[in-house]
Amino acid sequence: MQRSFSFGCQPAQTGFMRPIFLALLIITAVTITACSKEDDNQYKAPSVVSLQGSIPLGYSGNTSLSFDEIISDSRCPANALCAWAGIAIAKFTFKEGGHSYPFMLSIMPGYPKQDTLILGYYIEFSDLKPYPGLETDTPEKTVPKAELMITKL
Repeated sequence: MQRSFSFGCQPAQTGFMRPIFLALLIITAVTITACSKEDDNQYKAPSVVSLQGSIPLGYSGNTSLSFDEIISDSRCPANALCAWAGIAIAKFTFKEGGHSYPFMLSIMPGYPKQDTLILGYYIEFSDLKPYPGLETDTPEKTVPKAELMITKL
């Protein structure tokens, strides 16, 4: 004859535990989603600004970045064989609250720098279009445009 001993423990009631587990899972998922914050001031794609043009930064309307002039463009023309790829250097102005901060950037690391940090904005000069030697079929494609990666830190 076998004896079974019970120490006052009864099997867990699975019907009661499932709704509690599901509720905790939903609360955790909602909390994680609510706590993750997407920074609206961080640009995911490159910003493009035309020569003598400017782009607004942020929502206040008093912060902007302008593309002032091309200082130098010695990039090797398309379909040409060059010993050196060349470099493009451009002058920009960061404006905020009535203050102007002019600076130069290049599309290659070196001097001047390819990126800068101004008042919490990280700015990287990634490309200058149109590329030398490429035919442009419309007048708006001939206007120089700077491609910049801008991140609000």
